[in-house]
Amino acid sequence: MTGPDERADHRAFFALWPDDATRSAISRATRDAVRASGGRPIAKERLHVTVAFLGELTTAGLDVARAVPPIPVGPFELSLDAIGVWPESKILWLAPTEPPPALGKLEAELWDALVERGFRGEDRIYRPHVTLARRARPVEASVEPVRFPVRELALVESFPDGRNVHYEVLERWAL
Repeated sequence: MTGPDERADHRAFFALWPDDATRSAISRATRDAVRASGGRPIAKERLHVTVAFLGELTTAGLDVARAVPPIPVGPFELSLDAIGVWPESKILWLAPTEPPPALGKLEAELWDALVERGFRGEDRIYRPHVTLARRARPVEASVEPVRFPVRELALVESFPDGRNVHYEVLERWAL
């Protein structure tokens, strides 16, 4: 979201941001698969589920996004029980086999509100997942399901940090 004289200084997204215990459980449950994939692992503190990627924003655009929540779908739980690699992007991921209806409602209502405020909606089908590694090879692996209690939605900004990226949670809203 930029005007003719504005610079896009922010890269932001809405996410489900796990607590430390859930992040540790994800890391433990997927350690062997991450190693077997040969990919570049994502640091434990950056594990999350993106709900809506906004891309490059001006400060004004970020303020517009910040004004959208809350989206009152109520708390829910994700069971992260499937692991795989998308061959086209070489991303090793952990996902729910059956995403709960509340997650679909959250994603749809969030995008509806964003589009009403001038954001461009996603053209692809939403595939909720936690990115575990990049440049990964396909792996034959199973995973002990990880329970992720979801109680809030977070607005997150990403900052380049060498070859990686640093995330900062800007704000959180109860579901």
